[in-house]
Amino acid sequence: MFVVNCIRHNNRKMRNSVFILIIFLSGMFRANAQQKAVPDSAGISYASYDCGIVQTRQKLDKKQFASTTPLYLRVNNSDYVYATLQLGKRKNKVFMYIQILDKNVCVKKDKVLDVFFKTGEVVTYKNGFSLNCDGFFAKQLSKKEFEKLRLNDIDLIKLYTYKKNYELYVSEVQNIDIDNQLDCLSVYKIKKTDEVKIKKTKKNEPASGT
Repeated sequence: MFVVNCIRHNNRKMRNSVFILIIFLSGMFRANAQQKAVPDSAGISYASYDCGIVQTRQKLDKKQFASTTPLYLRVNNSDYVYATLQLGKRKNKVFMYIQILDKNVCVKKDKVLDVFFKTGEVVTYKNGFSLNCDGFFAKQLSKKEFEKLRLNDIDLIKLYTYKKNYELYVSEVQNIDIDNQLDCLSVYKIKKTDEVKIKKTKKNEPASGT
């Protein structure tokens, strides 16, 4: 009975951690979406080798965490719809986060994401976040899943929702970016709160929000 209670407690902690991470990242995505209908980064034709890891003084379940620059993926089967893919790290755990930037996208907590690799292999991922209608998908990657994403190029991502299925196109450049971001996160050391530097803004210069 004690073991069962411990497992339940750990599962609740993990769900709470994923929830807090999603709230933080979704706030970043929504801010970007409000500023520009079609993101400039969606049309970038070259890979960025800058790790672009951001760590603020905010904490996730009392632990520091960091995240990469979001990638904007075009939805093949919908006009003018994009999705964001972002990676994050807490302690030594890496998260993959996806959000469909569309209205009323209901995603259940189930095996709802298929990643089609260029090798022909298809891997299914279970949503680590509870039922929501904001297009949220989150997954804590195991070592095996991490290596699979790092060593293999993605052809297509399918997210299955209640109303429709979204097909996310991943370009050659974005595959390079994903590989680079995973490599960066694998060696990135989470800083302590007092080690995180907050960028100072100049007079008359708006804050960046990070």
